Amino acid sequence: MTNATETIDRRDLAHVEAEELPRANVWMETNLAWNPDFWDSLRNMTLMRLNPHWHMDKFSDGTYPVEDVLVESEFNVAPRLSRDGGTFTAAFPEIGLTLSARSCDKGTNTAVSFAITPARGASFTVEDAQRTMQYWLPSLREYYRLYESDSLKHRTWRFFMNKILLTMNPTQRRICGFMFKLTVLECLLILILGVGWFYYGA
Repeated sequence: MTNATETIDRRDLAHVEAEELPRANVWMETNLAWNPDFWDSLRNMTLMRLNPHWHMDKFSDGTYPVEDVLVESEFNVAPRLSRDGGTFTAAFPEIGLTLSARSCDKGTNTAVSFAITPARGASFTVEDAQRTMQYWLPSLREYYRLYESDSLKHRTWRFFMNKILLTMNPTQRRICGFMFKLTVLECLLILILGVGWFYYGA
């Protein structure tokens, strides 16, 4: 978890005024067909790891300890996922947050929304929810998009997401991203040196 003595306010990383943030109880269409199998198979950890700013410790005492590194908030949650017909709900009662998805246009579209009623004593505020939803909902939509077809490309990315990316916390993802970029640069440098030696060094 983040050291309490750190003074970095990561709200500054979200360069959006509060008035422009996603609003609660507003349905946002994804332009993706409703897929009940996806919502039935969605698991607690997968859904939470789709939030790029939630750092989670191991499940203990019936809850997941979570740190939202974007808004500098720490709390414990025990998500409750359910689907009733054409509506999916993920409730986080400890912080008063609910994510929802529903079938629209006779199943040809899917809409997502969130609601927030801060629980008494919870450090997670309405604005915190709006700021984290600014990234969480698009991340959920992109993950959902991988299930819109069974093409090789989508199956490959689903495997990568499920087996690699969604097993890491935000810090590990940043480190892996940095290492990947560094490896690409190293390969390019080796390629340039090889071409230079072949044409000018021989």
